[in-house]
Parts: sequence; structure tokens; C-alpha cells
Amino acid sequence: MKVLFYPRRHAPEQKGGDFIALQHTLGALEARGVQCALSTDATLDLTAYDVVHLYSLGDPYSAIPFALNARRQRKPIVVTPIYWRHDQWLAARLQPVPQRIEHSLAALSTDEQARVRRMIQVEESIYTGAHRLVIQLAARVFALSKMERAILRDDFGARDEQLAVTYNGADASFAQGNAERFLQQHQIPTRDFVLCVARVDERKNTIGLVRAWNDETTPLALVGRAPDPAYLEMCRAIAKPHIYFLGALPPSQVADAGAAAKVHVMASWWEEQGIAALEAALAGCNLVMTQNGPGREYFGDACFTCDPADEASIRAAIRAALDAPRQTALAARVRERFTWDAAADVLVAQYHQAAAEKIDPHVESSATMETLSRQLCELSALKTPDLLALELQMREQQAWMRELEQIAEQRARRRVNLSAVPLLKNFAAWWERRA
Repeated sequence: MKVLFYPRRHAPEQKGGDFIALQHTLGALEARGVQCALSTDATLDLTAYDVVHLYSLGDPYSAIPFALNARRQRKPIVVTPIYWRHDQWLAARLQPVPQRIEHSLAALSTDEQARVRRMIQVEESIYTGAHRLVIQLAARVFALSKMERAILRDDFGARDEQLAVTYNGADASFAQGNAERFLQQHQIPTRDFVLCVARVDERKNTIGLVRAWNDETTPLALVGRAPDPAYLEMCRAIAKPHIYFLGALPPSQVADAGAAAKVHVMASWWEEQGIAALEAALAGCNLVMTQNGPGREYFGDACFTCDPADEASIRAAIRAALDAPRQTALAARVRERFTWDAAADVLVAQYHQAAAEKIDPHVESSATMETLSRQLCELSALKTPDLLALELQMREQQAWMRELEQIAEQRARRRVNLSAVPLLKNFAAWWERRA
């Protein structure tokens, strides 16, 4: 069995949770004799492969060319979408409250606010429409939980015989962290602090977590890259001294952080699963998970849940997790139930079934394509004022550059002319300093 994997665009460089999961999946599959390859070439000759696996639709637009390439070459497509609904996040963005500066539209005119709101709605429709198209073309769809499976069926029409659940696993090395080493390396004053291993960005609701925990005294350590410098600065600007921004850390230091912390929190607007939570559970942390995700399915009553839109809810859940005894049985639950080997066993069986099935060349996706085209046209029209403003700004900058170049040329000519007269050399040097 030969399987070609198409990852999410930029996943290999960003090395987020989906790419970590993919790497573990590849290892488990290869241990079972499956020959795996990775590509980002949407025109690749697929003759040598039995199945094409699209892994993560976090950027579904880039997945469409991969799916169409496989479709043209009559290769079965399987997909791991990694999807959750965005309802609460969309509501927060469309109807921002004053205390959430990250969603504020107050600086815009009424007409501009309406345009931005419509853009948000159309972008979300295109995002879900791209998911629907890829899922329609797939022979198999792998969900990370039973809850996600139900969403894929209800929202995108995935059929029961098309769906299978492949739970994420976690690397056992995260149970071997060194707490004292972490405290010494990062000057955290005490053990049993609060930890969050996640990107510093809007989707992860970092600023909401900072606001929720600002008036507490137990340290909060934020571990993860910050793709948006402006958002990071917004978080830093309001954070009090007991909140530490540690940036991205290697896995060994993340394991050390888990060993030193008491609680790991993911107060995201949504989480499809969250490998960081599995790793923290192995390290012995109590868990706080967003209500918008399958936290209960993975961790049962051993995790505390919070409402990402309610900072009092986030704070109360973290306090409860700090006050509770360590959930010592949680690490054993993760080790036993959630392994990459178990996920690989499901994948191998489904690959063979998909490869043996006849590909239907008449899958009806024209309506989805038509809707996507119409929405893309609307989005283009909505963004036209922004593009025109950028074009005007670029032209102004080019005009400024030309003026600066002309001034520099005039100064250079003046310097040469003055220096040509021996008696005026000192005057030329003085004039250059003055200019």
C-alpha cells in the first residue's frame, strides 16, 4: 500500500499540532508496512500511489487543487479535516463587546462596519463551502472524535459509511519532564503554576485568557509562537508581571513545563482536539478545556470546561482545576486509549477498503462549486475598497521614494561640484554635515 499525503499549506514550516499529528501518523503507518510520501505539488503524477490522503483542511482552499488532481487521475481520496464549528467566535466578531478590543469595530464608520461584518460572514461561508466540496469528493473522512464525526455528517452531508474516527495520540516522552530544570531556565518563581501551550493568536483566545487571569497571583506561562506581532503586543500591553510570554519551546522544554505546572488551559474559541492537552495530561497536569471541542469525550469528567466568551468562566475553571487534587488517573487513560498505533490500525483498514472501491466519476459537486464561485465574487467586491486604498498608499510611497532619490541626487551633485574647487573642500564638508 502506497499513500501520498498532502498536508495543509505551510504546515511543514509552521510545525503546528496538525503537522505533529501527521508525523506521528506517518511513523505508525510505516511501522505497519505502508509506504508514505509527502507532497505539496498539486500537479504530481499519482500513478505510483494507491490512495491520496488530504491531512488537515485548516486551509481548505489549498486542498481543493490537491483533491481535483487526485480526482483527475482517478485516485481514491481520503481526508482528515480537523474541523469544528466557529459559531461562538463568529458571534463575538460580528457583535463585539466593548471590553474585547481585539474584535472592536468602533474606529470604523457605520457603512464600514457593515462591510466588515459581511466580509466575515462570506469568508466563513467560503471556508465551510471548501470543506463541503472536498468531503463530497472523498471516499473516506476521518474525524478526531465522535463529536466531530456528527458535525461532519450534519454540516457537510458526510455519509455514515464514509466516516471513521481516528483519535489523536501523544508522545510518551511528555511524561518524563524535569520541573526544576524548567523553573531555573525560565525564572518562574514557583511550581504548580498555570500553563498554556498554544499559539498566541485570536483563535486561541490568548488575550481573553490574559484578561481572565490578570487579577490572580498564580503565574501563567504562555508557550507558543506568535504569528501576529500586533496581537502579541496587544496581549503584552495588558498583561501583569505574573504572566510570562515564553515563545515557542522545543518538545523537551514543553515536557519540563508540563512537569512543573499544575494546570494546563486551552480557552480557545474552538478546539478540534488539541494535542497539547494530551501531552499535558501525560505530564500530570489538570486540564481546563474550551466548551467548543471534544474535551469531555477525550478526558471525561477529569477535565474542567470553560466558556471562551466569558472571562469569569475561564477564571473559575482554572481556579477549580488548581484547587482540585491532581487527576493521576488521567495520564493512564491517555496512554491506554489514545495512541497513534490505534489510529494507524483504523487508517490501514480504511485505505484498503477505499482502494478496492470503484471511483464514481459522477460525484455531484457542481452546485457547491457554483456557490463557492458566487461567494468569491462577492468577497472580491467587498475587499475592493481595501485593495484600492492599498494601491493608493503604494503609489504615494513610490512618489515619496522618487522625491527622496531626486533630493539625494541633487546633494550628490552639489558635493561633487564643491569638492572640485580645492579652496572649498572644507566648506563642502561643512555643508554636507549641515545637510
